[in-house]
Amino acid sequence: MNAFFKTKKSRMMVTAAILLIIAGAAALIAAGRNEEGSSVRFDHIHGLGFTNDGKNVIVPAHDGLRIFNEEGWQKSPHDSHDYMGFSITDNGFYSSGHPSPGSDLKDPMGIVKSDPFGAEIEPLALYGEVDFHGMAAGYHSKAIYLFNPAPNSIMENAGLYFSTDEAATWTQSKAANLMGQASSIAVHPDHAHSVAAGTDQGAFLSTDHGENFKPVLSGAAVSALTFSFNDTLWAGSMDGTASLTMVDLTSFDTATIDIPSLNEGEFITFIAANPKDNQTIAFSTSENNILLSYDAGENWTVIADEGKGIQKVSNRGKRQN
Repeated sequence: MNAFFKTKKSRMMVTAAILLIIAGAAALIAAGRNEEGSSVRFDHIHGLGFTNDGKNVIVPAHDGLRIFNEEGWQKSPHDSHDYMGFSITDNGFYSSGHPSPGSDLKDPMGIVKSDPFGAEIEPLALYGEVDFHGMAAGYHSKAIYLFNPAPNSIMENAGLYFSTDEAATWTQSKAANLMGQASSIAVHPDHAHSVAAGTDQGAFLSTDHGENFKPVLSGAAVSALTFSFNDTLWAGSMDGTASLTMVDLTSFDTATIDIPSLNEGEFITFIAANPKDNQTIAFSTSENNILLSYDAGENWTVIADEGKGIQKVSNRGKRQN
């Protein structure tokens, strides 16, 4: 993987902000209320995903999981762990991070798995040893890929690693032709051999377990990636302004999706595709906004505004482009 040496001042500032997200900068999160009833607040969003029935958006924050559905927002009643490297699957999630205060779990948690709402945490690997921030898993395949920051008791070197047996064994990938500083990672929902990485030089795709990558989106720093369930790759990028792009993985054609205007310097941090409806997509931003579209980006509904969950969403397409 080649290092990133020179760029414009604005891109350096964006890249630094992206790396702070991947580094999991600590933030305090307070619970809040509004006139509609119980709501949530969060100063940092550590991931985004839909449950297997397509009905719940799961948002890991600094102090546990937040859940959004047609009833509004709620906080998971289970332990308020600080999940990092969070990746939801069809029957739960894989994650890393730190246990909540008073928990019996070791800190850091290494790699763990759970049901979708965090009721029971099962350590898988490197328990009490490593906190991984750049980690993702295939929704159905359960293949786990991660950027290892330093040698540990299982991985001899820093770099890209993958496991197809729930973290029991690991293989290091060469990551040839992956250019720039990595800031995001996504795994194909069905194909364990397909992984995508976002860097300050674009989005890159590998179909051989990360051995070799090729560019699929260039010209901007890519801060967020996710595979949909119909062979497309969604990328959030930043080149002066934030953009959302859809890449067709058959033709490799790209289409820019209109999104509501974000603030200066605000960028997309996570993207989630709905496993039951390819028209439904959500993304979060660096200013803790979460937007949801039910029609592949034609219209957007704001479900969290500057870290405050909007408790009742009265109609779809509330905020248009």
